[in-house]
Amino acid sequence: MFTLRQLEFVVAVAEEGGFTAAATRCHTVQSALSHQVARLEDAFGARLFERGHRQVRPTAAGEVFLRNARLTLQAAARLQEEMALALGTVRGRIRIGQITALSVVDVPALLARFRAAHPAVDVHLRVGMSEELLAELAEGRLDVALVGVGPQVPLPAQHRLLDEEGLSLLLPPGHALAAMERVPLQALHGMPLAALVPGAGVRRMMDDALHERGVAPQLQYEVSHGELLRQLVAAGLAVAAMPDSMAMRMQGVAVRPLAGPFRFRTCAVWRADPTPAARALLDLLPATATHGASIEPAKVRLKPRNPRGRP
Repeated sequence: MFTLRQLEFVVAVAEEGGFTAAATRCHTVQSALSHQVARLEDAFGARLFERGHRQVRPTAAGEVFLRNARLTLQAAARLQEEMALALGTVRGRIRIGQITALSVVDVPALLARFRAAHPAVDVHLRVGMSEELLAELAEGRLDVALVGVGPQVPLPAQHRLLDEEGLSLLLPPGHALAAMERVPLQALHGMPLAALVPGAGVRRMMDDALHERGVAPQLQYEVSHGELLRQLVAAGLAVAAMPDSMAMRMQGVAVRPLAGPFRFRTCAVWRADPTPAARALLDLLPATATHGASIEPAKVRLKPRNPRGRP
């Protein structure tokens, strides 16, 4: 038979690409980790890894083992989390993803409130582009994602609309287009453009809208953060599109609404079977709008302990 610790070793070797890095990750020595993996291989009568000179890769049997090992580890972790909740505590780990251009939610303040309410939860946060975060959520590598997308991007049923707004154009001070009340997309034809990298919600919206209208600006700058977009525009190098709420906070640039039916949606998205920690975080999120397809997360209800700490 195998232990959960052995499963953790195998997953670590596969994800780290070697036994040394896996041992460091698992806080053990390499010889002990290698011995446990070898015991599993003997027990199943199959090699789990091809051991190369520089890299270790799973065999076909190893891929089958890994897929099921991850499911087993997830189930074991979920059991611990649900039992802790039954006893009045939210425990476990939560993996959160957020976009860089997020102005609707004050994430540091949200996480501070979450930590104060649930100090036993191990919180991990990463920043990425919306399409990347949605893919990681679908693969089970994230529990909650805060994304910004247009209507053309399908979202899973488990989402909550936090805000919906249009797009504005950042212009260098004194730019000719700043005299317009609203800027039509056709005015961007041939104009130097700065944009977020592919995968960002705003980038997808702009690319689709420009293509539909046959408008071809000169895309010269692709960056991963809105502040760098602002700096490029303020320096007179390009124009750039941003969600209204973010654009209005930018200093040193002119801001004009983009004409057109733009609907940029900021949404919280979560897995179909959210963990207690994910449900607790969602309870703290504001809901400034509702959406027909959204599903409100179940409230986390903590049972009070009796003086002896028994349910």
